[in-house]
Amino acid sequence: MSIDQRRSPRVEFFLVPAEHEQLPVWVIKPESLSESRGGVVVNLSEDGLQILMAAEPPLDAQHYELRLLLGEDEGVPLFSASVRRVWSRPLSKIVQLGGFEFETSNSEAEEFLLAQTAQITARKWVRCVLVERTAALA
Repeated sequence: MSIDQRRSPRVEFFLVPAEHEQLPVWVIKPESLSESRGGVVVNLSEDGLQILMAAEPPLDAQHYELRLLLGEDEGVPLFSASVRRVWSRPLSKIVQLGGFEFETSNSEAEEFLLAQTAQITARKWVRCVLVERTAALA
């Protein structure tokens, strides 16, 4: 039997606080995105979106590429958008919430999320990864 020695796991697990309960969430990342931060989009508004993720490590970067995970298969298209972290705060010892704004309007990810707004509010969250970018796009 071999021991998994990956630096970054492909599956991230955390508990999402919801009303009077904690809901388990698994984010299964494609092999190519195993170094990225997994999370779930829990809120969407005209001003941006909120993403829940594990508390460790804390979010330090300002600019990310948001990629939506719509299936576990490597062949499923990844809708993406450039986002900027506006704020982040811990919700518990194991979960943090981040507020992001879209840096460009009408991205594929934003359009998809707008079509899913009712499902997101009904706890059918969209899983995603945040790929850190070094600077904002010009």
